[in-house]
Parts: sequence; C-alpha cells; structure tokens
Amino acid sequence: MPTIALGLLLGSLLQMQQATLWPSRTYLWMCAAAIAWLVVSGAVTLRARWRGVGERAAGRNAEQAAAAPGRRRRAIAALQAVLALAAAACLAYGAAGWRAGHRLADRLEPPLWGQVMPVEGVVESLPVRHPDSTRFVFVPLHLVPGMPARILVSWHAPRPRKDWSDAASGSGEAEAVMAAPPLVHPGEVWRLPLRLKPVHGSANPAGFDAELWLFEQGVGATATVSQARRYEPPTPLGRLAGSSALALESLRDALRARIDAALSGNPQAGVIAALALGDQAAIPSREWAVYRITGVAHLMSISGLHITMLAWIAAWSAAALWRRTARLRRPGPLWLPAPTVAAACGLLAATAYCLLAGFGVPAQRTLLMLGAGLLLRMAGLRLSWIQTLAWALCAVLLWDPWAVQQPGFWLSFCAVAILFLSDPSTVARQDQQGIRQQATAPDGRQTLGQSSLARLKAAGRSQWAVTLALAPLTLLFFQQIALLSPLANAVAIPVVTLWVAPLSVLGLILPAPLDTWVWQAAAWAQAWLAWLLAQIAAWPQAQWHAAAPAWPALPLAALGVLALVLPWPWRLRVPGFALLAPLLFNPGQRPQDGHVEAWLADVGQGMGIIVRTAKHTLLFDAGPTLGPQSDAGERILLPLLHALGERRLDKVVLSHADADHIGGAASLARAYPGTAAVSSVARERVLALGYASAQPCVAGMRWVWDGVEFTLLHPQPGDATPAHRTNAHSCVLHVASRYGSLLLTGDIERAQERLLAAGPRAEMLAADLLLAAHHGSKSSSSAEFLLAVHPRLVAIQVGFMNSYGHPHPDVMRRYAEFGLPVRRTDRDGALLWRDAEPGMLRSWRESQPRYWHLRWTQAQSAPPEALAGARRAAAAR
Repeated sequence: MPTIALGLLLGSLLQMQQATLWPSRTYLWMCAAAIAWLVVSGAVTLRARWRGVGERAAGRNAEQAAAAPGRRRRAIAALQAVLALAAAACLAYGAAGWRAGHRLADRLEPPLWGQVMPVEGVVESLPVRHPDSTRFVFVPLHLVPGMPARILVSWHAPRPRKDWSDAASGSGEAEAVMAAPPLVHPGEVWRLPLRLKPVHGSANPAGFDAELWLFEQGVGATATVSQARRYEPPTPLGRLAGSSALALESLRDALRARIDAALSGNPQAGVIAALALGDQAAIPSREWAVYRITGVAHLMSISGLHITMLAWIAAWSAAALWRRTARLRRPGPLWLPAPTVAAACGLLAATAYCLLAGFGVPAQRTLLMLGAGLLLRMAGLRLSWIQTLAWALCAVLLWDPWAVQQPGFWLSFCAVAILFLSDPSTVARQDQQGIRQQATAPDGRQTLGQSSLARLKAAGRSQWAVTLALAPLTLLFFQQIALLSPLANAVAIPVVTLWVAPLSVLGLILPAPLDTWVWQAAAWAQAWLAWLLAQIAAWPQAQWHAAAPAWPALPLAALGVLALVLPWPWRLRVPGFALLAPLLFNPGQRPQDGHVEAWLADVGQGMGIIVRTAKHTLLFDAGPTLGPQSDAGERILLPLLHALGERRLDKVVLSHADADHIGGAASLARAYPGTAAVSSVARERVLALGYASAQPCVAGMRWVWDGVEFTLLHPQPGDATPAHRTNAHSCVLHVASRYGSLLLTGDIERAQERLLAAGPRAEMLAADLLLAAHHGSKSSSSAEFLLAVHPRLVAIQVGFMNSYGHPHPDVMRRYAEFGLPVRRTDRDGALLWRDAEPGMLRSWRESQPRYWHLRWTQAQSAPPEALAGARRAAAAR
C-alpha cells in the first residue's frame, strides 16, 4: 500500500503541472491501462506464489529450493513495486485529468462575460457576511447556454448616502449613512440582476490561488448584484425545500444566528462561530494576523485536532456505555466488541461535526484520514503506522487529487508522520522508567508529580519535533516561521482543544439559556487566550522570515529534519542544523550592484510596485483596500516581499491619497516598523498610518542607492493638493541605472503630462518601461507625453473587468499607433522588469501556467463591451 500511495501522490503532482488539458478520452485510456497494469501485477504475484508452492511440493534440491525462490521472490517483488508505482501514478493522472475536464466544461462562456442578466436561483451555501457585503454560492434554477451550474455571488450594500436632515435644519453638515448589507439565508430563492464574470484571481508569487480554490469548489463564475436602476431590483421568491444539503445549510445558518444573538457585541463571537460551524470569515483579519505570528492559526478553525478530539470523546463514551451492558441479560460485548462500537461511534461523530462545519476541503481531508484508520481497526487489521498513513493518503487523493496544491495537505500528513517517527510515547516510557529508578513511591508506583513530569516531557518533545519538522514547509508556503510557536501552542492547544472548542460545539445542542452560558464561558477563555497571544506576538523576532527556498535546499532540509527528530544520539543530530542552514538563512536573489529590478504586483484596480537594488528596497504605492477587513498590502504585497526575502523597507512612496493607492499602507507600516514615507498625502495622515517619518513629495528630490538614481519629477514645489481631486498631485518617480530605466507615474492626467513634457526636466522623462498613468484612463497617456518618454514597452496595473473600463480603448489604440508592446496585470499577473533586459517584461502567469487559470485567448471572440467591463460608464474616468 505505501507503493500505491506514493504512485498516487506522484501522479497527482504531475497532473497538477499541466498547462492545458488533453482530450477526455486520453485520460480514460490512461485509467484503463493503469487498471490493466494492476491486474497484470496481481497475476504475476499470484503466479509466483503458486510456482513457489509447486517447487517445494516437487521436492527439489534443498539448496536450490532455498536460493532460487529467494532470488525470484526478490526480483518479482521489485518488479511488482515498479508496476504498482507506475500504475498508481497513471491512474491518478488519468482520473484527475478526466474530472478536471468536466469541471472546466462548466464555466461561464465568453459571450456572457460582463453581461447583466436576471437570474432565478437558490442560495446554496452559508453566507459569508461582512459589514458592507454578503457572499454566497448561488445555484441558477433555469440555466441559459453558457451559464455554469454554480456562481459565487457578492452582494454589496448600497453606497453610502447623505443624510441631509440635520443640515437642512441648520444644525450641521450632511453625514454619510451606511446602508446595511442585504440578508440572505440558505434555501431562499431570489431573482437577482447579476453582472457575470469568469473565474479570475490575482496571480502573484507566494499569493493565494483564488482560481484553484473556486475550481475545487466547483464554481464556474463569479457575479455581483447590479444596483443600476434600469435593471429589475432583487426579488425574493420564497424558499426551496426537499434538499438535504439545503436543509443542512439552513441548520447551520440558524445555529450561527443563535451564536450571534448569544454573543452580541462580544469580540470573540467570530472565533466561537469558526470553531463550531467552520465560519472562518467571521474572525477579523487583525486577529488572524496574531494567530499566524504565534503559529496557532491551525487551532482557530475546524482542524484535524478538533475533529480527532471529538471522535475520541465520542468513542470513549460509547465504549464505556457499551461495556455497561455486560450486566444486562443480553450483554452487548458478546455479539459486538466494544472497540468496534467505539470506532463506529467516533467515526459517526466526526462525520456529523464535519457536515455541520460545512464539509470544507480541510475537514474532508481530516475525516478521510481518520475514517481510514478507524475502518481498518473495525476490520480487525493491525497495520503499522506507515500502512495506516498510506491508506489515509490514498483515500484523500482519490477523493480530492487537487489537495496536493494546498499547504494544509502537506502540513497535516508530515505532522502525523513526524509524530510517529519521533515516537514520543517511547520517550515518555523511557523517562518514566528513569524516574522510577531515581525515586518511586513506597509501593513501587509512580507519584502524580512524576507521571505529570513524564507526560510534559513527552508533549514538549512532540511539539518541538513538529515545529522543527514543519519549518521547511512553512518557509516554502508562507516564507515565515513562528519562532514562539512551541510556547504559544503549549498554552493554546489545551485551552482551545479542551475548553473553547468543546464548549463551542456543546452550545449547539443545548437549549436556551444554557447555550448562552456555555458560549459565554468559551468566549471568556478565548478572550484571555487572545490577550496572551497578543503579548507573545508583540515580542521582538516573534517571526523568522526568509526568501522562498530553492529546490536544492529542500532535500537537504528534509534530511536535517530527520536527523534532528529521530531518536538518535546528539552527536548524530547536530549535523542536522548545518543541513537546515541554507533554508533558514536564504537571503534570496537580489540585483547586482548598479542594477535595478521592479515587481509590478497584480493588486487589482490599484498600484503597488516593488523596486529593488543590491541592498535597498522601495515600495511605490501600497495597493487598494479589498474589503473592510483586508487590503492588498496584507494579502498581496506583504507575501511577495517575504517571498523575495525582504526584511525591511527602506522607503515607501505614496503617490496620492486615493484608496486604490494607499489602501494597504497601514498593513505594511505594521509589518515594517520604522519605515520612512515620501508622499503627497497630508503628513498627519501618513504618520497616522504608522510610518516613522513623512516627507512631502516634491520635484527635484533625488537619492542614489547602490549606483541607481531615484528622482522625483512631480509635483512641483508649492503645488497645493486640490480639495476635490488628488490625481493632479500624484508623485512621479524616475528610476535609472546605467543599463535601463523606468517611470512610475501614479494617476497624473493630461495637464500634468503636458507640464512634464514641456518642463525643465523633460529630458529626464525618457525611460525603457513606462507605467501607464491612471491605469490607462482616457484622461492620461497623451501623445505628447509618450513622445517625451519614448518607452520601449508599457505596463498597466489594472483590475480585471473593472467598472471604470480601464484601460480605455482609445489609449490602447494610441499605444498600438506608437508600436508599444503593452502588458497588463489583469491578464499577465505580476510583472517582473530587470534593467539587464530593459525591453522585456516577464509574466507570472506565463511562467506558472495551470489549466484551471483563466486564459485570455478564451475570450478573444467575446464582444468588446463584455471584455472591457460590460456597460461601462458614459465617460470613463
């Protein structure tokens, strides 16, 4: 079975590397060949066994009988292993490819991109609620050609309106009144005017792959509810009954409403909902940041630890009750063993908990792992831990082959394997034996203190082994290690696993007001834990960051981890630290002295550019806000900076005060304290964001880093920021080395472009790479400006199918008339420019192509208005 599991893993990994899918029949033939191969392998094994029996029965020479069959057996075993490995890999490759083809076939067709259509459908999932929006899965009841079966809908609250009541009475100015987001519930049928969009997500190094996540969920399109008056307003049409899935989601929605009512105003209500119902979106992003820094984020969701603990409690309780029936006339253990009853009840409890928690991919993976082990035990099989883990791995990969793309898959399986390899139970027994020899009770038994000390040592060793073993993986996936994770988990694991999580689940089955008391007790403990974790997270060097590791360093790190966690003498373990050094102290690749490079991140409708020299790093703009609880600085730019190995930011340039340019500024200031800012934004506002200093952005400001010259060309000294518009005051930064240059323009418009082209610094405008001003708006990129800059190529940071219609078709035609190659982050993902190749921009999407990613060639036949953003405003900004 380990060979089969390894083959399935290799086949799934190889299939996930495909850029495009093959025809479905090819995958079916692969599956058929794999099954035939497995049959042949089994036949060879049976034939070898029967032949060995026949030779022994024939009474051959004893020496031949001892040697020849042994050689044949080893050769046949090796052949069988190779055949099984290849067949399992072929089976996993073919099965995953065939299933992927069916999922990709159920996606929004290009003619519907950007169109607004009235759709009748049912709310299928538990809504994710934010202060200004609601997100849910919507299943259309009447499909039109080209529309997928599942759509992820975002329903935003109406824009803030002005309340003029006080102003009209002369008591003051009008105040903005925020409308409440709409309330929807699972099972409800609505008629919604949906603006349809294809599945698309930002593409950045070390970034979250939203397209893969939606692909796994079976979502074929995204949509927003149109608020235009010319469309029919949203209309509720009743409820849809009869579906067990909808009934379960309705139950979850009702239980979440109970939690919200019981803990109204309590800041820990989100954690209680996450632990009880799997609603992780209820936890604010600021709390998630603390949990990630301290390394306890795995506890604040439906994790394998919680599911296993609940299954153990159910199994232990069932076994105790079943043994009690021994006193009855017909004892239960006589016709069904207590361990079998315990395993069945534990599995049923774990299944019920996973269903109640939404049965997400992590819960599915944990349940399959737990189910494989319990079912093997119920069948009376006593397998080694390697065999049990192999069965669990096979179950997970056959159920969800795309799980190999998730960090949780590798972290969970590696953690379990390390726990077995380090063998903490053996260590605990050895410690107990040593204590007994030193001091035991008069009757020869251990004292309570001795037993507790042994258990603490075993638990400490397990935590140390898991933290150390998972360090290479956390650096690979997240470019960080929570150095204080053992300390934080030593407190958080017992509090959450033994108190907060059980009480959160217990409250679901208790009537009022008992449920309120139980949830308040859980929230009180969680509040105390949150305060303690915040103190730990505030310690210096709570996290260790390193650049994304190169592949040669990962095998060395794996060997180092094994050397450190295996129960070997310390003289054999110490070399393991040397093997870990290339991974832990990886500085990343930086430009050489005198060179410069720039990463134009895919931040959506906003700007965020990382400029690096040999020893310095500058950030131009901080991206947009992505909602009330997240921003591009935290979600996109910060992971990219960590992946590049940046431990500090030397300077941040905030071009102007629009939210799509400074939305992530506060998050970056928290991550890199002491950073200096240069901006056209008011100094008080910049300091309020958390920056150590703030200088005004003034033309003529100049500095040199590592042989690279940075010059600000706009705004002019004495320019005042307009009260109603800040685009005209945007900072313009020119970066030049001996080998190439780039021009970062912010949101300047034609008037400012003409002033720059005719001004005293016009000769400094020349650049190899031009960042299109104002995301390619119609109001920018004038012909005079393009003639003055004379770029080799143009890059546009723009959101996919944005409502502004950026970049404007007139601007794109102007670029074409000048013969300028254009790269766009919405189509190409993050873009990398290096002065060593000044006429080239490298696309992240092109370097990491995957079949579930959207390809722009799929939409070349779509109507221009759909591709541009569907019914854009009469005049683009």
